[in-house]
Amino acid sequence: EQIAQYKAEGRKPTVRFRVPADQQILVRDLVRGDVVFDSNNIGDFVIVKSDGIPTYNYAVVIDDALMHITHVIRAEEHLSNTPRQCLVYDALGFEKPVFGHISLILGKDHTKMSKRHGATSVDQYRQLGYLPEAINNFLALLGWAPNSEQEIFSMEELIKEFSMDRVAKNPAVFDIDKLNWINQHYM
Repeated sequence: EQIAQYKAEGRKPTVRFRVPADQQILVRDLVRGDVVFDSNNIGDFVIVKSDGIPTYNYAVVIDDALMHITHVIRAEEHLSNTPRQCLVYDALGFEKPVFGHISLILGKDHTKMSKRHGATSVDQYRQLGYLPEAINNFLALLGWAPNSEQEIFSMEELIKEFSMDRVAKNPAVFDIDKLNWINQHYM
């Protein structure tokens, strides 16, 4: 009856994921530790829009599963999507990847990094003359603390030294002066 009414009104259906009631959804996060979400606070969510296009939370699960993605490291603003994605992984019988939600990068004014802070892509910094080694070194240090006072790292040293357990939970500040200093070292 409701379907006929919606069709008469010209409404097109969506496909929704029914979230189970009274469940604790545990996300084991490499940066944040164990984060628990109450399923009662999530609510059913759309996985296919009325135009037939899958939503992000559905498509990303399928995509990552088909590509055998083992680790998803992304901005902390995506942490709220993660319990929905975990539910979809479980419903489809896919193995969940390991998640890590890193803090945002802030400008010197301690606001979210954006175009008004200047260049925002690696390519833009390359065009400005920054060397790839300097960019890699600088970006690795944003929000990560090495075990020593060392600040200049070769790619091989970064690969050897880097560990997610030393990634900060607090936002990192993009310090162009530090990037300039590191770039000078590589010149």
